[in-house]
Amino acid sequence: MCYPDIMKSVLVAMSGGVDSSVAAALLSEQGYACHGVMLIMHGNEAIEDAAAVCGQLNIPFYTIDAKEQFRTCVVSDFIDSYKEGETPNPCVRCNNEVKLSMLLTEADKRGLDYIATGHYARVTYASCDNRRNLLYKGKDTQKDQSYMLYRLSQKQLGRLLLPLGDYDKNEVRRIADRLGLTSAGREDSQDLCFVPDGDYVSFIEREIGKQEPGAIVNKKGEILGTHNGLINYTVGQRKGLGIAMGEPYYVIRKDKELNEVVLGKESDLYTDSVRVRDINLIAAEEIAPGLEVEIQTRYRATAVKARLRQLSDAIIVAAFDKREKAPAPGQSAVFYQGDLLVGGGIVEDSMDKDI
Repeated sequence: MCYPDIMKSVLVAMSGGVDSSVAAALLSEQGYACHGVMLIMHGNEAIEDAAAVCGQLNIPFYTIDAKEQFRTCVVSDFIDSYKEGETPNPCVRCNNEVKLSMLLTEADKRGLDYIATGHYARVTYASCDNRRNLLYKGKDTQKDQSYMLYRLSQKQLGRLLLPLGDYDKNEVRRIADRLGLTSAGREDSQDLCFVPDGDYVSFIEREIGKQEPGAIVNKKGEILGTHNGLINYTVGQRKGLGIAMGEPYYVIRKDKELNEVVLGKESDLYTDSVRVRDINLIAAEEIAPGLEVEIQTRYRATAVKARLRQLSDAIIVAAFDKREKAPAPGQSAVFYQGDLLVGGGIVEDSMDKDI
């Protein structure tokens, strides 16, 4: 991988966890003049932990109030997406519209050259014989987070350092132990940062009230039961439907206009293609017709082979080599060629037209 020259200044996003701590430590060891910053977004931040690590590394630490931007760009969109019957990826939107955006603004305000995070992914830069800044999977296939960064702009990638991209998680923990960082033994966070108990339905209902019940139907429109709000169901869900059918049935679609949850067999979840909107391309300005890629339609899901057809600047159709279990609308579909991230977008229609 090609990296910018060292002996430059960098603003490092600190969370108080082991990844951001080691990212800051590695950059300091490499000669960068580091500044640590924590974005205060939701009130669950580990400010004291982040400050302690920066104290150990002898780098300045400060906080930025990002609550308003986080609320507008992430939380409100998360709620609206569920109201529309979708299943969103709020971390994807946060990385692009809040974290990286605010980090760059702060870096410019302080006259710092780069920004850095503890994500497991890799960047090569336009100045390294590339025409564009490129994003690659991280070395650790189990921790790779490039999927969560696919919406980054060329400007953001060109200023972004990802020092953990060439390490695996075990190596990172060993570095934290070697340096005696206070975050060395801290567990990784598993839930949404603004819904720490994982109960997103209760969170949404606290924000906008109880959702209107409606009908649970089969593909023919025959009523099978009653649901207690579309936000309680996800495409592909089997358990917790409250319907006894004698054989397994799944949520195959949510109809916002009719306020219905549609059930079908597992085979009904499989599709030949998906329509993807809100496209962001990294490796090229546009997609060549029939471009062969591997497509990942859920975070940490196995990528599958597909061909892309770009209908407009905002819409791509991905045709799978074989029928695949379709993702929920609202999820991100990210395109790869090997480790190179080509681009991605939001799944708009994941079902065959006859369903």
